[in-house]
Amino acid sequence: MPSYRYCFLDSADCIAAFHVIASGTDGEARIRADRLLAACDYPGIEVWDDGRHVYHARKTDDSRLPE
Repeated sequence: MPSYRYCFLDSADCIAAFHVIASGTDGEARIRADRLLAACDYPGIEVWDDGRHVYHARKTDDSRLPE
């Protein structure tokens, strides 16, 4: 099973933290990234498989509004 690097991004799109997590496919890695992003305080996330960029996502202004 491939290991993906999940990079948490600050407001300037610089890596603030990262975790290496095994995921079965790129699709599973994207889903996991979206869940991690929703549960953290960082505004963005990128996923890498070695030197291959797999995914990039940022929280929208709507996601920060109180319910």
